[in-house]
Amino acid sequence: MAIIGVLPASGKATRIGGIAKFALPISDNSSILKWHVEQMLEVCDEVRVSTRSAWVPIIQSMEINIKLMIKEPSTMSDAVSFLAGGDSDTLLIGLPDTFMVGATSNIYKKMIESDGDVVLGTWECHQDIKGRVGQIDVIKNKVVGSKDKVSDCDFPFMWGTMLLRNMSSKIDSSLAHVGLQIQEWIDSGIDVRSVFPGGQYMDIGTLDGLKLLYKEI
Repeated sequence: MAIIGVLPASGKATRIGGIAKFALPISDNSSILKWHVEQMLEVCDEVRVSTRSAWVPIIQSMEINIKLMIKEPSTMSDAVSFLAGGDSDTLLIGLPDTFMVGATSNIYKKMIESDGDVVLGTWECHQDIKGRVGQIDVIKNKVVGSKDKVSDCDFPFMWGTMLLRNMSSKIDSSLAHVGLQIQEWIDSGIDVRSVFPGGQYMDIGTLDGLKLLYKEI
């Protein structure tokens, strides 16, 4: 059984003027995508990245150890399903338009150490982004509820990374993203766990998020 890291990076980035978000710098010699890849390579047997053909030269210039696959923009679920291996593989999913400021250890390692069928990297959901992200309710380390971009949701936590064990065939590629299936998985008895990797979760998919990122780093 292999551990495969997947990073879907084939969106259009229309919310920030078409800039490739994954290529944004977080230091003099690292980008957001490179940071995720390096974290994943510490715990994964292979890292796969999907992208648009127009962005292939950008990713190739980063000289990172990945399997690069072309997938023109569709949905996040479609891209993850496209990147997934066999159902016996463990799939570690990252979002290359996010960054965790101040994380002092590998954000993916705790997920591998958890024994859930589905493991969610979890962060506190700040008041200013409630209703705009995937929020979850957690009792101890068990996820008992999930809502995605629901304006009146009062769940205190949000998820930002995901691990799937023997679950690749259960990804519904017709949905916008895999987070929309979390409640369905809970209701069907699948063991959904939560871990807290640390750091401050930053979504740089919007200009406001991008400005906040550069203020923090």
